[in-house]
Amino acid sequence: MKQGFMKKVLASVFAISTFLGCVAYARSVPDQEVSQRKIAYVADRLIRDAALPIPEWVKCKEYFGELNAIGFEGADLKKADSIMFRESRCFAQAHNSDDPTTINGVKGSLGLFQINLFWISQTTAYPKGFLQTVLNRNIKPKQLFNPELNILAAKAIFDYNQSLGGCGWTAWRGC
Repeated sequence: MKQGFMKKVLASVFAISTFLGCVAYARSVPDQEVSQRKIAYVADRLIRDAALPIPEWVKCKEYFGELNAIGFEGADLKKADSIMFRESRCFAQAHNSDDPTTINGVKGSLGLFQINLFWISQTTAYPKGFLQTVLNRNIKPKQLFNPELNILAAKAIFDYNQSLGGCGWTAWRGC
């Protein structure tokens, strides 16, 4: 067998076993509400990650499947990878404390996409914060170091900018 084919088979087996483990865990904790949507998202992401060949142009290879699974496609997928590399060099703990917004003693932009804390600050239009409202979850600044949340936040910001009729990458001056 060819080595590339064997890697894909092993990746698929790993993805499926990981997914089944998530489902088993979800079913073993009856006290907690487990969203079927979250399980479906994780399953979809794992299957896509295992099956998706990574193009040569990708700079942040460890996050390529996640970018694709969250909905970035075509030129926007390439742009997302490029911006992530430019902003953090694919380092999830990247922190630029020069940006002015401060929340709970944390200042700046955080994570892979360098999400500015402005996006989680309370405003008149978004009393809970934009990302908290759009993603329907409580977000504390340091949680933006979580790669999955950071990518999800970037996609929400991208979608918001596109909904205004512009380029989705406005927040990163990527247009």
